[in-house]
Amino acid sequence: MKKHILLIFLTFMTASVLMAQTPVGTEVIGEKKAALVTTIEKAHKQLTSLSANFTQEKTSTLFTDKVVQKGKLQYKAPKQLRWEYTSPKAMTVIFANGKVLLKTDKGTTSNPNKMLNEMGNMIINTINGTFLKDNPDFSTRYYKDKSGNITAVLTPVNKKIKTYYKNITITLNGSSHLAEKVVLNEVNGDATTIIFSEKKTNVTLSDSLFK
Repeated sequence: MKKHILLIFLTFMTASVLMAQTPVGTEVIGEKKAALVTTIEKAHKQLTSLSANFTQEKTSTLFTDKVVQKGKLQYKAPKQLRWEYTSPKAMTVIFANGKVLLKTDKGTTSNPNKMLNEMGNMIINTINGTFLKDNPDFSTRYYKDKSGNITAVLTPVNKKIKTYYKNITITLNGSSHLAEKVVLNEVNGDATTIIFSEKKTNVTLSDSLFK
């Protein structure tokens, strides 16, 4: 079970675009890119909390059918995250105060894996926007479509990551600059797509959610 959870989060943070699809829109470069990054960073700094539903689809070259999971994420700045799967099987991972809690029908495990903790930090940094700026493990290119939505394509430059993954593609809403979709694909052809919906920002979240 712990290994399964770790793979879910490793896949979430490090993957590539399925079938090498070209991002929709025009690439943003130069001074416009710098201004865009500043705007995104500013928007995420104003985010004190986030609640959203998500649908996660896993496509594998080994299986015909997609594996679909649904759930809810709740984030509270600066470093608290609840990532909860509600179907087809209930399972929750909580990151708070440097600790990790894994909750399943068999009970609660504290700090189940050091790597899982690191992956949680990476997810949090994606939510708060710091993962998109000056990340030494990735180079980032930005594209903007006609509706104003932004696609950030993060290509790994870290040798270890490159052996497993090609890139992370994050679609950001052009107004809120929050993630609408994350497309994650592995070198072996497997892919994970996470779509966020019903997002609510800067709402009151009880600390009990992160215990």
